[in-house]
Amino acid sequence: METELLNETASQNELAEAGQAQEKAMPAYEDVRKALLTNRANTLALLACLRETLEERPFREAEAAAAHSEAMGLTMQSPHALYGILMKCGAVESIEVPEGDTDFVAANETAKASVQAEAAESADLPDQPVDYLLRTTDLGRSALEEFEPTKRFAELIAGEPVEYRSAYDTVLSLCEKGASKSAIEAALAGHEALSNPKQIYPGYFISKLETVDGISWNGEWRTTEAGRRMRALLA
Repeated sequence: METELLNETASQNELAEAGQAQEKAMPAYEDVRKALLTNRANTLALLACLRETLEERPFREAEAAAAHSEAMGLTMQSPHALYGILMKCGAVESIEVPEGDTDFVAANETAKASVQAEAAESADLPDQPVDYLLRTTDLGRSALEEFEPTKRFAELIAGEPVEYRSAYDTVLSLCEKGASKSAIEAALAGHEALSNPKQIYPGYFISKLETVDGISWNGEWRTTEAGRRMRALLA
């Protein structure tokens, strides 16, 4: 009887340990947040990748689309590497394509030709498989919701002095048609936000707005579509 009880207890422990191991192996939302925030230079580019795969699509097509995002100017990683990060944390899943799927083959060949054309003068394409699709998971969609630009901006200004709101509006307004750093500095010269409640520099507002995708750099600072929505929060 005692032996049976010991065996039953051991079996229950094994099941519990197996369950814990499986739980640890399954991606969790915290894994996604960590991937997005570990290197802030990658954050906006990773989010751009997630948006490109809200509907499943061939991986080459997704990478080619992500490569055109202005957020790629902030990161040292390629779209292929970024999608690798997202798949590892569970924000994106790969879907094997059934053999003989002609729609996939056609879409993949189109994307492949586009990528090859762009890479022809810079570097050779790595030898990559062509038999899978990418799709943003529910965890990835949750991240897009949490890191939505205007939501992040609202959280930002909620924790800052009220004087900063006018400074952000000045920068967003000026950058509608494009502006240099020196032009932004000139526009903010003498602004109350630079000295009250403490001394800061115009670069603070540039950096903060870039971080939440309010402005982006492309030879000059320009207000993004998200940045226009941010201005509405400052009205």
